[in-house]
Amino acid sequence: MNTSNDKARHRVPRWVAPCVCLLLLGSSRANPEPVRQAPPVRIAAIAEPPPIAAPEPTPPLAPTTAHAVLVRGRDRLELDLPLDGQLSKDDADAVAKLMRDPFSGRMRRIATGTLVLLADLAARFPDHDIEIVSAVRAEPERTRDGVKHSKHWDGHAIDLRVVGVKLAEVRDAMWANHHDIGVGWYPAEEFIHIDYRPDVHDTAWTQPKYNADYIYNPHWSRAARDPDMQPAAKPSHNNS
Repeated sequence: MNTSNDKARHRVPRWVAPCVCLLLLGSSRANPEPVRQAPPVRIAAIAEPPPIAAPEPTPPLAPTTAHAVLVRGRDRLELDLPLDGQLSKDDADAVAKLMRDPFSGRMRRIATGTLVLLADLAARFPDHDIEIVSAVRAEPERTRDGVKHSKHWDGHAIDLRVVGVKLAEVRDAMWANHHDIGVGWYPAEEFIHIDYRPDVHDTAWTQPKYNADYIYNPHWSRAARDPDMQPAAKPSHNNS
């Protein structure tokens, strides 16, 4: 047998292997594997934010005090009166000094409820001095039976004028807007009496002339609290 010739006949030349590899590489480049593409990214539509509403304006704080100028003879006291009548110790002492009895020097702090009335007057009639006619007294007034009854004794009452304001306007403002009070009108002596009286019912009176008997529940007091009793406003006449 010619075995060596057969082996030689079937032997692959060395240059064939590199050629086959090149052919395979060429075929691979001509038909590459498909590249897997990433799916398209979907961008959600973003809605425009609603317009931001302008913040509501902060309402101004309600005042808690009223500026007051209290005068009595040559004495003058200027201060801010709390609308709730709660004075500081120093201010309470200063008011008590102004309100003391001028004859005996007796001094007593003014009641909180009375200070509320005084502060309300200062708030209603700004830029008007409040003239003190009488306040704390040395000896209480008594009834015929000897019972003490004056609100001036315990610092609950003040007689006063509001400079530049009609007495009737002061009188009606106090009576129409407060309770637990006494309001007296003294037209002959030109002052208004106000007092705080939570222990008894509201009382209004007029003393038409000095040392005359009081007229209780006068017409002005009923009209001040009953709008139906107010006189109708006179119609204005247009001359044009």
